[in-house]
Amino acid sequence: MVYLKVSEVAERWNMSKRRVQDLCRLKLIPGAQRWGRDWMIPENAVRPPDGRSKAGKAAKEAAAAHVPLLRKSPILSMTNLYTEPGTADKCIEALSEHPETQSLFMAEIAYSRGQIDEVYRHAREFLMDRSGFYAVMAGGILLGLVAMWEGDIKLWNEAHRHFFDAPCKTDVDRDIIDLAIASTDIAIRDTNKFPDWFARGCFDNLPPDSHPAARVYYIKHLLILAQECALGNAEMKDLGRMGPMRVLPYILEPMISQMVADKIIMAEIYLRLMAAVAYHQIGDDTLGSIHLDKAIRLCLADGLYGPLVEHRRQLGLFLDDHLALIDPQALKKVKTLHKQLHAGWTKLHNAVLDRSVQESLTVRELEVARLAAFGLTNQEIATQLSLSVHTVRSLLDSARDKIGVDRRIDLSLYI
Repeated sequence: MVYLKVSEVAERWNMSKRRVQDLCRLKLIPGAQRWGRDWMIPENAVRPPDGRSKAGKAAKEAAAAHVPLLRKSPILSMTNLYTEPGTADKCIEALSEHPETQSLFMAEIAYSRGQIDEVYRHAREFLMDRSGFYAVMAGGILLGLVAMWEGDIKLWNEAHRHFFDAPCKTDVDRDIIDLAIASTDIAIRDTNKFPDWFARGCFDNLPPDSHPAARVYYIKHLLILAQECALGNAEMKDLGRMGPMRVLPYILEPMISQMVADKIIMAEIYLRLMAAVAYHQIGDDTLGSIHLDKAIRLCLADGLYGPLVEHRRQLGLFLDDHLALIDPQALKKVKTLHKQLHAGWTKLHNAVLDRSVQESLTVRELEVARLAAFGLTNQEIATQLSLSVHTVRSLLDSARDKIGVDRRIDLSLYI
């Protein structure tokens, strides 16, 4: 058989070499084989139909109708496809007869392992194929997560364009789009575009498969609201600044119990980490430690460093100390990944929300500055973090010098 190079096929089919390589990688050109770093394509290969043409769209819709995603959720790892710690790779293998579901689940696990290049590759596959509504939502979410890690505002805006361009046909589809946007925006603490039903925590309008993910992002929404109240940037009548933060665990605990009963591992991990944040920031490290240790062990069973990396900014040395006792090598991995995420997150957060959050603060300086912004005195911070008042004062002075402010009340604008 005679084979052609990618460049030759690209010229013959009047398309870019990158597009031909993507078609080969997605196994859309029968007989194409990888030779070293390049692809070789049979001379008699037929150009696949263009997904933007009527014929191409019809072909993709027909294929998607036969093998749809197994769950009506754009976040498959937060469904009952993944119910036992240590079985993520087995779950991927078990989905071999459902390639699109397998690819999406694989991408989400890759994200949870900090494999961002792999996530980007899968996102591009979903968004190029546009085989179905949930696949487009999934691709947009994945692209938004990559943008957060890279600090790429153009990629962030592209992810949102995919949400708005999705093949929406029903009211449920529109609500799923709102959920996808909420789950993406909340990653950088942007709650401006949440629909009323989401802000109330009412998910009756969503498919049951999407409920676990919706609960996780709803709790993230409440956690951000509680922190903004504590910083004096928002208000909930009659609760005071720290009131919402103290109420939050009473909402979290029954949700965690439900996830344990339903065996929704990924949702349990995120809810436990948020419970650890809430307990730690109100000074109850005893209960916070229970949730943190369980979350860490669930993560490490499958090498899921991503959730730990995402919450290190909130948990600080509380997380580091627990990880050091459980798995020192995992702590090194989390610190390495956090350095990448923190830089990208700060850049994107500031660009989207027009904020001035600082990247230069150490983990301990950030923790002390946050509690000071919450309104705690130096003595209260020292007691809560088991530090001396002198150490607290030195950390606050260092944080203020780096930020360039004199007053404690101004810290909330930069953390």
